[in-house]
Amino acid sequence: MKKIILVFLVTIIVVSCTSTEELTMINRNIASIENDIKMYKEQNDVRMETVLKDNDAIKKHIADLSIQLNNNDEKIRSLLGKIEALEFQLKTFYQETKSELNALKKPGETKTEVVARPEDKNYEVRYKEAFDLFQKKMYNDAIKKFSEFIASYSGTPLIPNAYYWLGECYMGIKDYEMAILNFNEVIKKYPNSEKAPRALLSQADAFFSLGEKENATIALKKVKELYPKSEEAKIADRKLRHY
Repeated sequence: MKKIILVFLVTIIVVSCTSTEELTMINRNIASIENDIKMYKEQNDVRMETVLKDNDAIKKHIADLSIQLNNNDEKIRSLLGKIEALEFQLKTFYQETKSELNALKKPGETKTEVVARPEDKNYEVRYKEAFDLFQKKMYNDAIKKFSEFIASYSGTPLIPNAYYWLGECYMGIKDYEMAILNFNEVIKKYPNSEKAPRALLSQADAFFSLGEKENATIALKKVKELYPKSEEAKIADRKLRHY
């Protein structure tokens, strides 16, 4: 009987020791797993923070690009205005020089008075007055002058230009609906004018400013379709890639 009790006690002690070792090992495993989970969480938090920073950087880069594109559009408009002003000055200089040359007579010829044609020059002077106001960003005054010019000199070759710059004046005061209407006058009535592709391009900008992306896209595609070799077609292609 004593032997049986002794064996029983030894068995209990062995089982107890084994359970304690297993429990200790399980606890160690749990601690190790918890430590791994903690490390993974910390690493994941670092990764997420990096991703969020990268995402913010990408958003900022896109915003900067958008601002840069808008600034480029403004610079293009300003340059076009300066180019037109130079062309106007050259044209005026050429006409004045031509008149002076015609006034010179060969020896022996009777000098005759050169009669000026004020009606020919008058519309150019009025156009320049309006255009000068536009360059000074006095858009409301320029709108009035260009409107008066269109009403008074509808048959002159500067009418497409007047409609175009009238549209740009409305762009300047953010009246995009009126800008679209005036650009459309150039597009529909004077499709062969040098201002027609530019009017389409600016019309797209006006549509985009109104949030009408579909109409803006249509206008840009028309620039490429109708004036494929123009500089405006290249600009339209670039804009389409960024829309």
